[in-house]
Amino acid sequence: MAYTRDDDGLVGKITRNSAGKYEWSLGEFYKDAEIVGKTGTFNGRTQLVKGTEDDYDTAAAALKAAFVAAE
Repeated sequence: MAYTRDDDGLVGKITRNSAGKYEWSLGEFYKDAEIVGKTGTFNGRTQLVKGTEDDYDTAAAALKAAFVAAE
């Protein structure tokens, strides 16, 4: 799949799960995607990376590193 990053670009999220750990994820909005075997172009969001950390600060640092790598 080939696509163009949408104007909304990257979006990160950190949430606390029921075990008290912090789950983080980095997603990307896209537009003008061309998918093999499909007709036309598509818009949407894809998850680039996710993880789970014991504390918020570690989750924030991991999300920031992923964000910098994806820019």
